[in-house]
Parts: sequence; C-alpha cells; structure tokens
Amino acid sequence: MGSYFFTRTNNFNYFRWFCFCYDGNVSCKYSRQYKILNSMNYTEELLQKADEIIPRVSLKEFQNDSNAKVMIDVRQLDELQASGSIKGSLHIPKGVIEFRLNNNDDINFDTSVYVFCAVGIRSAIAGYNLKKIGYKKVYNLKGFQDILDQGAEKKFLS
Repeated sequence: MGSYFFTRTNNFNYFRWFCFCYDGNVSCKYSRQYKILNSMNYTEELLQKADEIIPRVSLKEFQNDSNAKVMIDVRQLDELQASGSIKGSLHIPKGVIEFRLNNNDDINFDTSVYVFCAVGIRSAIAGYNLKKIGYKKVYNLKGFQDILDQGAEKKFLS
C-alpha cells in the first residue's frame, strides 16, 4: 500500500484539492471529502467574484432606471408557489436563465436585467453568468423579503 499525500494547486484563481496515492488507489472516503471541499471553495469564490462584478441595488434604483428593464425571479417554482413573487417580475430559474433570456426577443444585451432570489446568493451567481455571456447591465436586487420590505407589491401564482 502506498503513502498518501495532499497537494493544493491554483487553477483559474480557485483552489483545487487533490488526494494522491503512490500506487494509484485513492480511498473513496478521501476522494468524496475533497470533492466536497473543492465544491465549497469554488462556490465561495464564485460568489465573491459575482459580488465584485454585479452591483447590489435597491428597489428604488430599479424603479428610477429609465432604460428598458426587466426584473427576474430566479427561485424555483415551488418557492414561488409557497411564497409568491414580485408583481411585474418574470420567473426564470437560475439554472436555465442564460438559455431562456437568449431566446426572448424582448430582452437584449442592452436591457437592464435585475435579478433576485430568496436571499441574494443565487441571484448574484445568475447575474454573474449573464454578465459573462454578454449582458451589459445586470443588477442584484438581493432577496425576495428585502424587496417586499422596500415596498414592492407581492403577487401570487394562480
């Protein structure tokens, strides 16, 4: 049986952890632990990048934007069914937003896109992904309750 050693490499500005064994066998226990660690590090760093690039704005800033704009709720359908959404917003889940926006003729790369979710994390990442594919004006409205607290009108799904 070989000896284990661990190494950390900097790859595309995030750290990946690898577990190696001299004889080529890696314990599933260690492999799973480091996959989880790698995933957490990646998510934290992605969120940090998103927060640096996508400005967090208030409902008032959305309302005062005179450009063509759209507000998008990126939560899952079951969340909207349970708690409602914001009147005037579109529902496009985070996992498909890049594809659905590209197929929408009313929204182009110059449209101001305002995204929100439950607390602002998924919307930050969705906004970051939109920015990466070419949308120029992307903003994070943060969380659903934050927007309601600022005076937005709630809508319920029928």
